[in-house]
Amino acid sequence: MISTSFLVYLIAVILLTMTMLLVSHLLNPKTGKRVNKLPYESGIVPTGTTDIRWNVNYFLVAISFVIFDLEAVFLYIWSIVVMEAGWQGFIITSFFIFALLIGLFYEVRQGAFDWGKKQGGIE
Repeated sequence: MISTSFLVYLIAVILLTMTMLLVSHLLNPKTGKRVNKLPYESGIVPTGTTDIRWNVNYFLVAISFVIFDLEAVFLYIWSIVVMEAGWQGFIITSFFIFALLIGLFYEVRQGAFDWGKKQGGIE
């Protein structure tokens, strides 16, 4: 069964959430001025459209960065406990690095890091 302390905690969280939503709704200014409906960005009035076509390579590089950044975090943690992990930890980490290298080679081979067509004879 659910403990009494958990029920008290759950009810307190629900009440706090409902209270914050209610107070936010009551304190919200209800003016319909045109100025209030514009997005604010450093005091500059927005012009133009936000329909910009981004190059997909930007997102591929960003995703790759996140993947390999997480790899660095795992390897850092492993480096702290390398002596306690022993050979089993070394073999598992080697498989982990090998799997990431396969992913990196696949991305390079697919051209994920090529930022456009090569210009006149420069290779």
